[in-house]
Amino acid sequence: MPNKVALLLRARYDGFTVSERMIAGWLLDNMASIPFETAASIGLRVGVSAMTVGRFLKSLGYPRLSALKDDLRGDLGVAPWMLPTAAGGGHDTRLRSESAAIADVYRLAETPQWTAVVDLLVGARQVQVAGFQTERGLAAGFAHHLGYVRPGVHSLDAGTGLYAEMLEAGSADVLVLVDLRRYSRHFRLLAEDAVAQGVPLVVVTDPYCPWARDLTPHILAAEVALGHFWDMNTALACLLNLLVDDVVSAIGAEKVHARLADLSDRYHDFVGFQQRTTKAR
Repeated sequence: MPNKVALLLRARYDGFTVSERMIAGWLLDNMASIPFETAASIGLRVGVSAMTVGRFLKSLGYPRLSALKDDLRGDLGVAPWMLPTAAGGGHDTRLRSESAAIADVYRLAETPQWTAVVDLLVGARQVQVAGFQTERGLAAGFAHHLGYVRPGVHSLDAGTGLYAEMLEAGSADVLVLVDLRRYSRHFRLLAEDAVAQGVPLVVVTDPYCPWARDLTPHILAAEVALGHFWDMNTALACLLNLLVDDVVSAIGAEKVHARLADLSDRYHDFVGFQQRTTKAR
């Protein structure tokens, strides 16, 4: 059941500014870690100042972050050692943050919103997948893995800018988009186009995307800002791999194994596998 803070953020979300939506999105996706954060650390994660975080909290009726934490008390039962720390620090600190981000993905996988996405991926006639910028590889890998376990999966080529596969997509299909800050212009345009066509939309992103909730309830977020020079995509890769695994479970391992056997036979016919060699004695 959503807590008081989550209900308040969702009720007022449509009236927030872009920066307020970024803060609200992070708070909604990271409720378990709020007791261990400061206004400064939240601002660092979101990309705004501590003062902006403070003003936002006051607009919600909380004079300081500690007041919001009081409303959350009793709703959280996560061990402190599993929670992310502020960005920066040495390898041990980053390892803890990275481990916490992966643990958050596994907690997300137990939620109704995760189950709804799995159901879409299992039941859709066609699954279209697109990733942008440095996430193109992760999105393509996800599409290839998903294509092994079910038919009708396509990796869209963002380089052409055509997305011709979407012309005939409809309500029986699903579009999965993967991107992180700073978000590609294609990311939002393709999302808006899909929604206008009535195509169910799944957005896989970080906790800071300010507009995703305007378009779809199917948002899966993973923390990637963990104090490294580049965003660390470990948790995002975990999220995508876990989605494929849960799709396999929903379809049934026996059916998936039968499909894999057929695909393996075709690969053997057209390409073949490397033969094992034994060393001469």
